[in-house]
Amino acid sequence: MLRHATAPARAFAQIPHAILRHSRLSAAAKTLLTWQLSLPADARQCLSDTARRARIGKAAFQRAKGELLAEGYVHEWRVRVEGGRFTTVQLVSNVPLEPAEAAALRDGRCSATPGAAPPAAGGPGIRSVGRQPGKNIKENTSPPTRPVPEAAAPAAAAAVAASAASPQLPETRAPETVEAGETATSTETVETPGRALRAAETFLRALVGTHPRLALSPRTLRDVAPLAVPWLRTDLSAAQIEHALTSGLDDVRSPVGVFRWRLRHALPEQRPAPAPAAPLPPPRVAGMRECVAAHTQPRLFTPPPGSDAVLCPECRADDATPPIPAQPGPPGGGYALFRAARRPRPIPAGSATDG
Repeated sequence: MLRHATAPARAFAQIPHAILRHSRLSAAAKTLLTWQLSLPADARQCLSDTARRARIGKAAFQRAKGELLAEGYVHEWRVRVEGGRFTTVQLVSNVPLEPAEAAALRDGRCSATPGAAPPAAGGPGIRSVGRQPGKNIKENTSPPTRPVPEAAAPAAAAAVAASAASPQLPETRAPETVEAGETATSTETVETPGRALRAAETFLRALVGTHPRLALSPRTLRDVAPLAVPWLRTDLSAAQIEHALTSGLDDVRSPVGVFRWRLRHALPEQRPAPAPAAPLPPPRVAGMRECVAAHTQPRLFTPPPGSDAVLCPECRADDATPPIPAQPGPPGGGYALFRAARRPRPIPAGSATDG
């Protein structure tokens, strides 16, 4: 990523990186804090006025103010003034302050101005008022992590795959003591909890090595290792487990918290074993035979159970029916009968009349 920044000559504020990169402060809280720190020393603008000018809604302002109060960047007190009325005094600082330190600054009993201490030319000076944030935010202030080279990616994937496969390797245990006359023919294979935890730690260590935002200390890694054991006992591959646990961690505020929650609550349910497929019925032609009689096309038929018939039912019926005798035809050929029918008949005498 390329960056270009021109140092302003005037009208600028010095904001610590710890505020800009704070992981527990929302954007609205950082806007309120940086706006207040950019105001002149004699400004009397309260936080609600800043939220109104920055166009921060009421609900977002309440959440942002609560975050600043919890982190120690904002302190406020209800003070009674003349006339029996009460007013709210607010203190904003660029470093987290304890309540006692904030009260001392309010009462003028302590100064946090950097120039108030003598220069560090002689003996050691007094540390200025302030404290470190409650949580180590080293992952937010460290320089950008270099991307993993392409050559190292297969090695990381191989480590993940090896760690995922290691819990399924059984550990050999010595056979039980047998009585006289018996023979131990095989050893018993069991999976011990110690081996499963070691495999889970190896798997998590490989994930931490390939995902820089998962800054897990060795103690935290040992604490969450029992949560990874059920994941490694599923039928998911190492790549599927890594995708389910680490996808989208670059867009969240607390990657370690999301990772821990997924280990505890996002384990997929075991899929039921598929039911055995029902055997297919034999084809209908498996029990059919071809008729040995002469047909225009081969004809198949189903013989009766226990029969060795080789003729189809029609052929068997033809063999069982006696032949029908031929009927005698008229004498002579057909052409002679045709010529006799075509011969003209004689005209009887006296049937003709003169015209």
